[in-house]
Amino acid sequence: MTKPTDGDWEKLTRDLSRRVAAHAPDWSEPAGNDPGITLVELIGFLAESMLTGGDMSPEARARLRDLVTRLERAGDSVCEDATLTRNRYFSGKLMSVDDFELEQTYQRTRLRRHNRLLHGVGIVRGLGIALEPRQGGGEPAVVVSPGIAIAPDGEELVVCEPLTVDVCQGRSVCYVTVALVERPVDPTPHGEPSRIEESAEVATSEGVQPGHLAIARLVRERGTWRADPSFAAPRVS
Repeated sequence: MTKPTDGDWEKLTRDLSRRVAAHAPDWSEPAGNDPGITLVELIGFLAESMLTGGDMSPEARARLRDLVTRLERAGDSVCEDATLTRNRYFSGKLMSVDDFELEQTYQRTRLRRHNRLLHGVGIVRGLGIALEPRQGGGEPAVVVSPGIAIAPDGEELVVCEPLTVDVCQGRSVCYVTVALVERPVDPTPHGEPSRIEESAEVATSEGVQPGHLAIARLVRERGTWRADPSFAAPRVS
């Protein structure tokens, strides 16, 4: 039996999407990061695997891992912040650290919810990747270009200059991710940090950690790293 091509995979996914839409008319023009689309892709992938038979190739295993990860993230994206609590001010109210932290949490949660539900999750622009050889040989470096994205939790991720990270060591699949990092800064004379610095950080790992946005997947074949063309990073339309 002839091994299905990427075109066959895409056609199977489209056909399954049409069949689902016929039974669920409200599910029309679904977005690429919709949980339903991920389920359809997973069904199509399993059908493709059964047709080809035999052990999965590294690319097939990476594709299945990506689909499962996307389903897990979809399950985690349920709206848990539908009800918010904010401070009620009145004359004579004694304000404590907890009150001021609540004020920050309220404003930040509203912004995250706005980004996630109204704009979506994924790359807004930029954040391209390149594999560049290092002087003296060895594993290549991963260079991520400047760009903007919205993290799975709705945080804004801004990369203002190219960032370089190492590929995963001893692995055949490596995800390039972006996430928000918070660092205490500006200590007072007593040593207590007085500010929290927020920045976007690029990392590589075998899997995608909660709160991290995967912008690329690298695969190692015959001793060489390359970008996996079957991986499509989520994008904000």
